[in-house]
Amino acid sequence: MSWRNTTDLESSWGYRALWILALLTGYVGAYAQPDLSRSLPPLPEGYWLQLEEVTTHVGGELDGMTTYRLYVNCLNALDFVSSCSGDENNPLALTSTASPAWYNSVAAQGWNAQDVNPAFLPFFPDIAYDSYLTIGAEDGSYASSYQCSGQWGDINVPEEFNGDGPGESILLNDEIGGVWYGLFPGLEEVDAHPAFAGDDLRVMVAQLTTAGEVSGQIQVQVFQNGSQANELREVLPILTEAIPGCLDPSAFNFNPDANLNSPSLCNYYCAEGTRFDSELSRCDLEAWLGETGDTQQLDPCYFDFDASGWMDITDLVRFALVQDTSPGVPQAPCGAGTFWDADAEVCRPAPATLGEGNGLGNLNPRYFDLNGDGALNTADFLGLLDAFGKPCG
Repeated sequence: MSWRNTTDLESSWGYRALWILALLTGYVGAYAQPDLSRSLPPLPEGYWLQLEEVTTHVGGELDGMTTYRLYVNCLNALDFVSSCSGDENNPLALTSTASPAWYNSVAAQGWNAQDVNPAFLPFFPDIAYDSYLTIGAEDGSYASSYQCSGQWGDINVPEEFNGDGPGESILLNDEIGGVWYGLFPGLEEVDAHPAFAGDDLRVMVAQLTTAGEVSGQIQVQVFQNGSQANELREVLPILTEAIPGCLDPSAFNFNPDANLNSPSLCNYYCAEGTRFDSELSRCDLEAWLGETGDTQQLDPCYFDFDASGWMDITDLVRFALVQDTSPGVPQAPCGAGTFWDADAEVCRPAPATLGEGNGLGNLNPRYFDLNGDGALNTADFLGLLDAFGKPCG
């Protein structure tokens, strides 16, 4: 901008200061608030949202209510929790089975921790259990720069947490959405700012007092290891206890009881023709129609080597060819009658692995060790007899 050929107002230092202030205001508006429209990488395994009970109230105005605190559990002491948010693509839910849902102290008019003034405790002791949203700060004793700010659309979340009365459950799922957030202060504040995970590896994001049970989910944004260039964001469910596990039904160790998805725990190394034995924690032959190791329900087609459509005498003689050979006890992850395919990183059936031949002279004894005990014995032979004479398909 040229400072010549301007009016007296435009050339004044006051005008220039206002112009600079406008630029700074625009900068803060554009960059300080989290941009919910941006697509960010998800949080790595290990981050989770924990609901922790503080106290159960007996007597007084809060009789029958419980106060909880909600924490983002992190992986690194330098992790900075930047925001909590929700919109139509990533809904935020803070719900209680009680209605009204949240207790709000009349002595704390704001929706965040700033109005929870410890000086009021002698006169309003229940202010300590006010329901509010935060990014680290626990009450008004924290500096104002450590208190969270908010940006809201058509769904006015703060009105459910102010001192005008009890609040209701929240579902933030409209197009505009909403967010409460803290400004990143720089790593020089790591020892003071409550939004850094610190030694206990967690940051408080809400206090909730309710007569009901709490559930929901929040989209959480984290600057991992205090680096704004390493910005991550993901919707996390509210949990009281983390049970890591594989939640992929296609993995052999899918755990429907898990509530914290841990893809690294998923294992897919049981290839076609094998199945996972949960007691032995390895892949064994898929020779059974029933449970693994149930030799009374052998699949006759499994032993139809000549593809005749029947498990007949030509298939049964294979057992005689190897019955004096020790199969050896199989090792995890590949069990009886299987081998490790290093290229595909899976366990595959191994009917023929002992040298050259046409399938009669190079059979793998493990393929017939149906109970995986390291011996070809009567138990295996009886299993074969059970399948003998039965058709395939």
